[in-house]
Amino acid sequence: MHSINSWVDAHHHLWDLDKVNYPWLIAKGEERFFGQPDSIRKNYLLSDFTNDHQHKISHSVHIQVGATDALKETHLIHDLSQSETHGNFPSAAVVAINMRQTSIEQELSQHLPFNLVRGVRDIIGKSPEENKLLSPFMPKVWLENWQYLAKKSLSFDLQLTAEQYKTVLTTLEQVPELKVAICHFASPWDQSATGFNSWQQQMREFAQLPNCYMKLSGFSMFKQAFDVKTFKQYAHAAIDIFGAHRCMFGSNFPVDKLYISYDDLFAQWRAITTDYSQNEANFLAAQTAKNFYLL
Repeated sequence: MHSINSWVDAHHHLWDLDKVNYPWLIAKGEERFFGQPDSIRKNYLLSDFTNDHQHKISHSVHIQVGATDALKETHLIHDLSQSETHGNFPSAAVVAINMRQTSIEQELSQHLPFNLVRGVRDIIGKSPEENKLLSPFMPKVWLENWQYLAKKSLSFDLQLTAEQYKTVLTTLEQVPELKVAICHFASPWDQSATGFNSWQQQMREFAQLPNCYMKLSGFSMFKQAFDVKTFKQYAHAAIDIFGAHRCMFGSNFPVDKLYISYDDLFAQWRAITTDYSQNEANFLAAQTAKNFYLL
């Protein structure tokens, strides 16, 4: 067992239903692509997050989570980060920006005064079914906005599905200066033997871009259960493809709390690291995320 002194949760959420409007969180009874979330349709604040992680982590990265007013969400996360009670959490934020508009300059400028902002996420794909509700990916618009993010030294959190891989990859190849974190194993909905082989092949293409990183996160969403054997299969494959220096762990809490406790998930992270050198384990546990998000 390695001696790892620092762990980073590179992907989690917080929400305050009394201060920010999240349509999907107030839609009681409505199912989502990751399951039935009624049990988490309530406030999830730093006290709740701390109660889950039990101080196992030293830093965390908050990821936007579907608020109607993105700036209000950023303001909330900033205010929470100033809490003396819960330490330096979250340590950084990835904020919501509409990447489908002609120019993001004005919208983004409103978020930049908050010093914990490190990057942006606008979800390109969630699931084959929910993708029907999203605007199609327009390469020219996204390319120009990705170039502007890079100009501002911001990163992009990439969430997409298999049918979008090729078009998105072709566009990303044109903006090598942008740091990209692929969320949730790139949404491997098809986990059959054929699906796994296809996923590996596609991820090798993404990994050819040295600016692309992989988040080992959100895995339970695709089967609406946490399958330890399959999680390890995909995690080891991702690390083999991208290298430990480009892979990081994320809990996706409280969404993944629907299927696994933080204690059990953390035990899986620790188990994964034991198969690598001390240096590689340090990168997986913390250093990759610290480097990527400038923690």
